[in-house]
Amino acid sequence: MELSSKLRDLILNTHVPLVLEQFPLKWECFEGSLHDWCKRFDKEATCLPAFELMALADSSTPQWERKRTKSSQLLNMQQFLRKYGVLDGDSTHWAAYQYKKADEVPLSCRSGIGFSSFGFPDIGNDYRFWLGSEQANTPCHYDTFGVNIVVQVHGCKSWLLFPPETPLQSTRIPYEETSVYCLENFYAPDPAKISSYEHLGRQAYHCNLQPGNVLIVPRHWWHYVEAKSTSLSVNYWVPLKVDMDLILDEFLVMHIVESFVRGESNQVKQYLLNPNQLDNVSTKPSDLFAQFEQAVQNLESGKSTRQLYDTDYISQADWKTLLNSINLSVRPLEVMPHEEYKLLLNANSKRFRVAANPPETTPISSNCELLVSSMCAPRVIAEMKREFFRRLGKSNSL
Repeated sequence: MELSSKLRDLILNTHVPLVLEQFPLKWECFEGSLHDWCKRFDKEATCLPAFELMALADSSTPQWERKRTKSSQLLNMQQFLRKYGVLDGDSTHWAAYQYKKADEVPLSCRSGIGFSSFGFPDIGNDYRFWLGSEQANTPCHYDTFGVNIVVQVHGCKSWLLFPPETPLQSTRIPYEETSVYCLENFYAPDPAKISSYEHLGRQAYHCNLQPGNVLIVPRHWWHYVEAKSTSLSVNYWVPLKVDMDLILDEFLVMHIVESFVRGESNQVKQYLLNPNQLDNVSTKPSDLFAQFEQAVQNLESGKSTRQLYDTDYISQADWKTLLNSINLSVRPLEVMPHEEYKLLLNANSKRFRVAANPPETTPISSNCELLVSSMCAPRVIAEMKREFFRRLGKSNSL
């Protein structure tokens, strides 16, 4: 059995995050230093990269994307390294160029990238780039679709992960089509409320992902990600057959959220929607219903525009045997020691600044926000879908 086939089976059947240490992945575009990569980017790019900035002091709530700003002074990649390469006592912001599609990056800066070594050939350009300075972070969330393969190229990133059943406070505000966020603020926990975070330590997993390492994030695992130094990584979400059913859930959530924002002010839209969703609001409910009906038909027929993969097709005993047979350093993560978890929380809580940054002004009432999140809660959406299939004459989703 080829190594790539073994890795594919390992990735699709793991129930815990995996770290592949110093994976022998030779991608031509990343030969040399981060400075070399940035220099090539600047030489070939047709326009300057649009960096997002986030105030370090904006910490009383998670650092949602809606609170980020565009740099008033346009920077090229090399200027970004000089200005944000090391944050010091005078630094006021972190900066990032992240969640970028392959075609947003010059050809020489992505040459050789592929995931066939992991057992997933022919993915085309279906991967993302993540470049950020120290403290650049993604608020805690889980991805609604896929198994996530993350290749750390330069720098170090901290990954704090929780299994799907962890009792985090889910929210769909801000709404993003492929992400479910939680309200817990792991960037800067409120010291007065830190005890409410401590019980989560019984289910907390953690790693500092180093250059050359690969992280496998299983389906629906919560994760809070933060750059510990200037960091560049590439990721790919493996599409799964079970995702076809969840596409219906996401259409239901989309309809609910869009019903709240349709006709509202830009201020309300910018609060409820993630920035990358602002241009995707349907003008007519019928457009959304047509997409929903197509998704139902696809689910019934099993059709998809790309290859989808099965999960959980081998037993955990066979999975462990497979793990031991691979001649690579593959480390399943374990629950982190509780004292280490408390140290991480306490260190991050020192960033919490209410006086320097008053709470964000909300354009909707707190009750309205609670209503949106309640209506879009995963278990509520799942029940709506079950009722739909019951009325359709099906005992359950297909």
